[in-house]
Amino acid sequence: MFLKEFHGNHFRNLAEFRIELSKDLNVISGNNAAGKSSLLEAFSYVVSGRSFRTVKQNLLVTHEAEGFTLFGQFSDSTKIGVSYEKQSKTKKIKLNGEIKRSLSTVASLYPVQVLSPESYHLIDSGPLERRKYIDWLLFHVEHCYQKDWNNFHRLLKQRNACLRLNQDKFNSTELDSWDEQYIQSALKIDLYRQSTAELLLPEVKKTLCSMNFEHIDDIGISYYAGYTGCLEDKLRESLERDFSTGTTQYGPHKAELRFKIGKYLAKDLLSRGQKKLLVNSLYLAQTQILKSKTQKDSLFIVDDFSSELDESNQTALVEALRKQQNVQIILSCLHAEMIKSIIKGYNNVKMFHVEHGEIKEV
Repeated sequence: MFLKEFHGNHFRNLAEFRIELSKDLNVISGNNAAGKSSLLEAFSYVVSGRSFRTVKQNLLVTHEAEGFTLFGQFSDSTKIGVSYEKQSKTKKIKLNGEIKRSLSTVASLYPVQVLSPESYHLIDSGPLERRKYIDWLLFHVEHCYQKDWNNFHRLLKQRNACLRLNQDKFNSTELDSWDEQYIQSALKIDLYRQSTAELLLPEVKKTLCSMNFEHIDDIGISYYAGYTGCLEDKLRESLERDFSTGTTQYGPHKAELRFKIGKYLAKDLLSRGQKKLLVNSLYLAQTQILKSKTQKDSLFIVDDFSSELDESNQTALVEALRKQQNVQIILSCLHAEMIKSIIKGYNNVKMFHVEHGEIKEV
């Protein structure tokens, strides 16, 4: 399955458009601010229901328009429509004409992976982005994970509410029933994440072997659960602080995925270019694991492809993507001429040019 037809109106700075896509590789070229990233954002939005650039939906609507509409049809005739109305702040998602209330229903249909300039913060940013990274894979690979994750968050909220309700009394008795459920749920989330983290390193190393990366033998990926030792003991030790702050100090919501080169954190040792290679390999590894575990087709979006990668590593990235079966690719660049020499391995390539929001196939 792949995204075959796509059209929309009033999205960002894009004029009304209707295009047909290649199942393999699609190249979007155009000058800066022409609308390339907006088009990629629209692709991602229609299959996931979310923007990878902003959480402010009103910013997605063309200036002075009342709302936007996006529509995609897949090769198996599955149809997805997404619309947003600015004044009422209402978003509607339809799958084959039927309104869907849950984003997860649509997002699980055709997993989308986005590699953008913002993606490179994965190594340098705080733990939240790395938790999102591993949870994305679990959401698509483990059928029960979404339900278990929602259950953990419900218990975390209830435990925090109990802490705030009893702050003045410092009464831990009422916490006992919540703690038992909270611990069981937390351990389940940790087990999911730990087993998935162990799958990443071999795939990352495979990808980095084809790139000019000098620390392959020293790279390490480890999962930190948000506490050390026994969670029950940690909750007991932090009880006074938890009551004081009204929040739970230990658990999966404080977890971290750590990337290391030897004994050093990757963010402290690697150059900017090396970090980009590592991030590329991390996202490619996710796609490979997704394919091997579920056989699902997926979409891989690369925004600003040529930014800060030399030609040899651009070639390595495209070659790595080409080897991954069941993956439809959409990438953007300034000038199509820049990448013609590195897409020769594809038999089915479509190229589009964006200028002042107008999209034309070339």
